[in-house]
Amino acid sequence: MPLQPELETLDQLLGGDLSLTIIRTLYPSDITFVQGVLGLLFSGDVRLLSPDGNDVPEWQWRKFVTQLVAPPTINNPHLRITDRGVRRIK
Repeated sequence: MPLQPELETLDQLLGGDLSLTIIRTLYPSDITFVQGVLGLLFSGDVRLLSPDGNDVPEWQWRKFVTQLVAPPTINNPHLRITDRGVRRIK
């Protein structure tokens, strides 16, 4: 049985940071992608990092995540798994 996309996201992030563009391929639709990634962020399972490696402030998460379902304006934001996220899948 396939993993739900959020758990698959965490599993893939065990290997290292991944761009939101790559993470998007794990989800069946734009809506599930936005909901899933925002859920992982709000639960503290992942961190969203800007192209320069800095944490994106919570008030900007939606802008970064939804850029993939609209014309892109920001390049290469990526996710990093947190210790909480690692514990969730182990």
